[in-house]
Amino acid sequence: MQTVTPLLTETELQSLYQRARSASTDSSLQNLLEQRQAGDVASRYRGAGLDYAESRPYQPGDEPRFIHWSVTARTGKPHVKQFREERRPAVFILLDRRRAMRFGTKVRTKAAQAARVAALAAFAATQQGWAVSGVVLEAQQHWFPAATDTHAAWEFVRQCAGTCPPLPTTHEPTLASILPLINASVVRGTHVYLLSDFTDLDAACEAHILQLLQHHPLFTVQVLDTAECELPAAGRLNLQGLDGVTHHVNLADPVLREQFRQQAAALHDGQAQRLRGWGCHYTQLLTEVDAPELTVPLPHGMGT
Repeated sequence: MQTVTPLLTETELQSLYQRARSASTDSSLQNLLEQRQAGDVASRYRGAGLDYAESRPYQPGDEPRFIHWSVTARTGKPHVKQFREERRPAVFILLDRRRAMRFGTKVRTKAAQAARVAALAAFAATQQGWAVSGVVLEAQQHWFPAATDTHAAWEFVRQCAGTCPPLPTTHEPTLASILPLINASVVRGTHVYLLSDFTDLDAACEAHILQLLQHHPLFTVQVLDTAECELPAAGRLNLQGLDGVTHHVNLADPVLREQFRQQAAALHDGQAQRLRGWGCHYTQLLTEVDAPELTVPLPHGMGT
């Protein structure tokens, strides 16, 4: 199904903005991104910030103004103070709008559902004072630099929710090709969201995901349509796959439907196990779910 209208209307975006606000203040929701506060937070990375972290022996090149005189006097050896860097919480959102994501049989396409999650995450982050950046993954990638103001967040969200361009005649970028670019573009500690159906999750992705996980919390949301999990009893149909090949199937055959269900479950369970096993937070989200904020963890500034 090729989308020729915006994935989300302005009215839907306004509703998602309000729902993101409610989700970020409702302690009963499963907001798993625990931060000390909504603004600048202490980082585990040492640097020349404002909060003293520890002292260490002096090394050539250290600034004399950081000498820890009391420790130096006690040990008889020069020591310098180390400080904990201040880092503003940040979110990076990858929204997959490639060919496979333009499929949908019920309420909305997978791309539209993923755009809803992107909007919720971006709005929640902005409302908490977090920086937001991201990329829309399609034939022509659209990158958005980190920003904290609401106007920039809305610009990003509107791009996510806009009309999908025509399907390309050339090969689309792979997930494995975009992951190292994300790793190179975001600062340490950024919470990374990958919103996709993970159709091309393969061995090439593993090394890049593991590298991301060394420096970032990684939240993966696998968006699926019900028909990708269980076939309807719709009788005889001619179905065309993403490869353009037409398949003649009898969906009234219960044996066929059961075989499909088992194979689909094995595929999706395997993808979930791989992502969880690598250390990602994983959520499976069907296109018909109307309130993804109840299952997908959104950026949430918690008090100390």
